[in-house]
Amino acid sequence: MKKDEVIELLKEQIKELRDDNNRLLDQIDDLIKEVSSLKEALLQKGESLGKQQRLTKGIAKLVSNTSEQQQPPQPALPEEERQKREAEKADKRKARKNNGAKRDMHYEMEQEEHDVYPDDPDFDINKARLVTTAPRICVRYECVPMRFIKHVYKIHTYAQDGRLFEGKTPVSAFLNSSYDGSFIAGLMELRYIQSLPVERIINYFESHGFTLKKPTAHKLMEKASSLFENLYKCIRQTALGDPYKAADETYYKILVPEKNSKGKGVRKGYLWVVVGINTRMIYLLYDDGSRSEKVILNELGGCKGIIQSDGYSPYRKLESDAYPHITRIPCLQHIKRKFIDCGEDEPDAKRIVELQYMF
Repeated sequence: MKKDEVIELLKEQIKELRDDNNRLLDQIDDLIKEVSSLKEALLQKGESLGKQQRLTKGIAKLVSNTSEQQQPPQPALPEEERQKREAEKADKRKARKNNGAKRDMHYEMEQEEHDVYPDDPDFDINKARLVTTAPRICVRYECVPMRFIKHVYKIHTYAQDGRLFEGKTPVSAFLNSSYDGSFIAGLMELRYIQSLPVERIINYFESHGFTLKKPTAHKLMEKASSLFENLYKCIRQTALGDPYKAADETYYKILVPEKNSKGKGVRKGYLWVVVGINTRMIYLLYDDGSRSEKVILNELGGCKGIIQSDGYSPYRKLESDAYPHITRIPCLQHIKRKFIDCGEDEPDAKRIVELQYMF
């Protein structure tokens, strides 16, 4: 073969190889897209499965809840039988392992993705060949501790056409205060949600780089409490003014100076809840932990419209002629329990229970 023919032959071979290479690259891109699609589908399936598991767990708790059911008193077990049962429980706790446990993927969290490449000095990405199309996934959870930032605003003033123009700083939480809303919110959360004393809050702030004086902390909480009181009154007015409300009560452990028979300074107290169905406002009522009927009747007695509740006696009194502007309807969850109690032998009752999955 002549030189020109050899060159042409090599050019054709190079062209064919390039075409094959491009075709393989297109296939790789298609496979990567398919793997990404499958990965996304698996993540969505995991989210759906987690949601269904939480729903099932909630239903199981609801079915097994016996707080409002009267149970016959159980006879005391003999000492030998009681010790035997405690030993069995201890053995079960000791034998419990983490085998087969699935990690919680925390889909509810803020997520950041990072591409990690080899950092070896001998590695050259232009020469290297990708071994796997899908990267290996590794997860790390990071905790960002509380941090304080000092913002210094330099306000510039200009004169134009006989007028003064001055820059405006963000609105502060209180007049002539150097603390913004996030600072007040963090302070109130630690005090009233986490139940930390002021001294411990000050120490906590100081350990994260901010020195707060105790009188300043008290003054900030006092001013914030006044604002929250007005907000609480507004929520109460809005929730009670809703023509369709739901009401219930639940118990909490309340800290008290006196110790009970178990040596703990706690007692059982109740918190009332009124929800405006249309306004979606939640009004919480606490009166020294009392579950007395006068607490809720004083709140709901002057209302109008529909009130949905369980069969607790104070709610049933709202059906009487003493409250002509109120229509009480029963709680659907409590009605559903009656059908659940019918068991699997009643297909009609079972179908009614299954309605919750349809609507």
